[in-house]
Formats: sequence, C-alpha cells, structure tokens
Amino acid sequence: MYKKGGENKKKEENKKKKISKKMTLAIKVVKSKKSGYYTFENKMISNEEIETFFKKKNES
Repeated sequence: MYKKGGENKKKEENKKKKISKKMTLAIKVVKSKKSGYYTFENKMISNEEIETFFKKKNES
C-alpha cells in the first residue's frame, strides 16, 4: 500500500515549480531600404518585451 499524503505534497511542489509567462505574437511592418516594399516581422515575445520590440532601431 502507498500513502496518499505523499502524492498531495508532490502535486503542490509541481504547481510551485511551474511558472508560466504570457506570450504574444508581435507583428511589425518593416519597410525595406533596397526595394521600398513592406515586409512583416513576426516574433513570439513575452509581455515585458513588447515595448522594446516595437521601438525603431535608430532610437536607442
């Protein structure tokens, strides 16, 4: 026979270990310098990185 109490402790530890981040699919329109056409840049990023992704590259 096994103890049911041990299972509950393991489940609680596993819940504490799981840390999930909310991810967002960011789509940015970028104009090509060579051809002048617009392209799309797609990237899965966390919510904290959204502002840095959408900043222009020449802005620092």
